[in-house]
Amino acid sequence: MKKLVIFTLFACCALPLFGQKMTKEEKAAAAQARYEAALEAINTRAFVLVPSEWTDPDGEVQSNDDNAIFLSVEGEQVFGQGRCVTDNNQDNVAETTKYEVNVDKKGNVKVIMVVSGRMWKGTYTINMRKGDNQADVIFNPGGSGTTRRFHGPVVPQIGASYTKHAHPV
Repeated sequence: MKKLVIFTLFACCALPLFGQKMTKEEKAAAAQARYEAALEAINTRAFVLVPSEWTDPDGEVQSNDDNAIFLSVEGEQVFGQGRCVTDNNQDNVAETTKYEVNVDKKGNVKVIMVVSGRMWKGTYTINMRKGDNQADVIFNPGGSGTTRRFHGPVVPQIGASYTKHAHPV
């Protein structure tokens, strides 16, 4: 009898864990929803990208778990924090002088964005494949500085988790 009670308790605790796994179709639908939300945010210029990983100047891939390192597009203004995103350690604000969104026949998205601010100038090339919100980003600071590469999810500004410092330069 004890074995039956213990087995029943175990089964009651274990069954919900098995039921929480998403099917392949559910995962694909969730990824597609993230892609569509990201594309809408890109088109309305209201998105945040917190890198999950970046490539250092030596070519080594580094992971990031600091949400104070980010790129945020808020209309005509762009905010950036962190050397791996902006090529400086300042809290930066800049204006976009060019913002071009291209979606190819397959649904892949390419954004070319030129930013110009007091401490921060350069071109961002954001590539996001159809079917998810993960983007590969290349920042070319132009005349001086080091090209930066990072990767992370494009998230609509509303609901994004990032820490913007109070006084950008």
